[in-house]
Amino acid sequence: MKSLRSVILQRIVIVASISFLLSAAFTYYYYQTILVKQMIHEDETKLSQTVRQLEYMSDDIAKFSFSLIISGQLQSFYKTYDQLDTFGQFAMLQDTLDYLDENKGLRKEVSSFALLFPNGRVFWSEARNDQYFSEHLKEDWYQNHVQSRQQHAFTEPHDMIITGNSVNVGKMISFIVTVKDIEQPGRTIGELILNLDYESFEQLLDFGSADFEEFLWRNDAGYLLYEKENPASDISLTPSLLSAASVKEEEGIFRIQGGYMLVDRFEINNWELVSFISNASLMERGKIVLYLLGFFSLTSTILILLLMMPAIFRITRPIMRLYHAMNAVSSGNLHTSVYIRTGDELEKLGQGFNRMTNQLQVHLEESIRHEKDKRELELELLLSQLNPHFVYNTLNAVIYMAQKQGNDDIVRMVGSFIRILQDATKMGGAQSLIPLREEIGLLRDYISIQSYRYIDMFEVIWDIQEEAYDCLVPRNLIQPFVENAIFHGICPKEAQGTIRISASVSKSVLTIQIEDDGIGIEADQLPTIWDKGENKKNSGLRHIGLSHTRKRAEHLFGRQASMRMESSPVQGTTVTVELPRLVNHGS
Repeated sequence: MKSLRSVILQRIVIVASISFLLSAAFTYYYYQTILVKQMIHEDETKLSQTVRQLEYMSDDIAKFSFSLIISGQLQSFYKTYDQLDTFGQFAMLQDTLDYLDENKGLRKEVSSFALLFPNGRVFWSEARNDQYFSEHLKEDWYQNHVQSRQQHAFTEPHDMIITGNSVNVGKMISFIVTVKDIEQPGRTIGELILNLDYESFEQLLDFGSADFEEFLWRNDAGYLLYEKENPASDISLTPSLLSAASVKEEEGIFRIQGGYMLVDRFEINNWELVSFISNASLMERGKIVLYLLGFFSLTSTILILLLMMPAIFRITRPIMRLYHAMNAVSSGNLHTSVYIRTGDELEKLGQGFNRMTNQLQVHLEESIRHEKDKRELELELLLSQLNPHFVYNTLNAVIYMAQKQGNDDIVRMVGSFIRILQDATKMGGAQSLIPLREEIGLLRDYISIQSYRYIDMFEVIWDIQEEAYDCLVPRNLIQPFVENAIFHGICPKEAQGTIRISASVSKSVLTIQIEDDGIGIEADQLPTIWDKGENKKNSGLRHIGLSHTRKRAEHLFGRQASMRMESSPVQGTTVTVELPRLVNHGS
């Protein structure tokens, strides 16, 4: 009978072998069907970007030349030059060449200009009446353009003197555009030749062909404008190979012997860029990925063999520890914890178990403390209530006597006081939440009493949205803040103050603000304002402090309730209360 260890080892070897073979097969498949295609697509994108850049450059040059041939200076030159005397011709030529030199700086590629008349007369911007450029027009680059009969086109590269004052010869590409009379569009009055520095194109093509072994730039007539060859490559993009791939009719990716040929054609002038990338180059570029895949496959196989066996034996001991710890917790011992240091998921499981027991302890302690706070708050609310029934008859008698004597102020003041006493008997139980409309009514009674005590000391401004009146709020929520605004904000400044009470509803939140323009609170006192007990001897009325008001709101609404106090010395204090929007549907 085989031991469990040998069975596990055999299964691990089988799994590791299969994993290695599958990894090798996947690596081969990935290279052949995905990686090669991805690299070819990247090369195609680079080739397309080079095409677009050449197109932008050629289009800008064409637009630049078109703007020149319709200018008044060149139109006047071609139409009036032969009609002037020798001095006039010299002045006209001088002005025209100066005009071209001024515009030359707009295109860095432009090296020189040439002006051709239909009769064959040529003026070159670098040598004026010199015959060099006239002889130069007999070469193939210009004669091929003449035979093409195109109104405007780029020529193949050709060598010419860079400036008339030197013998330095450089490679140029010329852009030739036919000049028409803008007043008689069918009439040809000459040609404008822009000689362009070949290096401007060569720099762009050298950069675009960096990743290719072979690279060609051909015009629509099949002439080579640029060629890059790799001496180490066995493949050459010969005309026969280009013809075999039908590149004159198609563009895209062509699979040829030894690699891939990419062709991209210009949209405007039918130029084309042809490049070649060999299979060996693709392998060279992709070998790092292949090496990484092979390395990871081999490493993972070895790690399976090295790590699985110790892991099997390390599993049972932590599981038994967790089992005994769970039994202890189920028996009520929340102080149980496990010590597992395996460095894997079992360690995280043990840490999670310890966090769970700690959270259970904290939650239980918080629940006990919360219940204790709740009982203390209810007790304090109960103690804060004054049973006013024994004074009702006396106060009603006072009202009767005041009415009999015609003293309306006493009638209103005592009436407000009775209503506040009646409200004191409803602080607990189901009456803990009341509509804001009822809270505002009680608050008006309180303010009425204080206005008799502090005559002309403060003014109250109300800004209550109609939708807010039916929202439920804790009973006696606003009165403590108004009381603090009067006693601690406005009275000490010994001048009339203003208290603004506003309420608004936004989505699911009721926002209440109590603002005053009193003496304010120092910044260092704000963080502790909610923890301070207030002087309950300020008023003979029942009083609940700010800390109790906040506790009551948190008890009723939890984290959905928030109270913030902002204050600046001399400028006043603003208290913002946010509660969840609860509507009294029975109102």
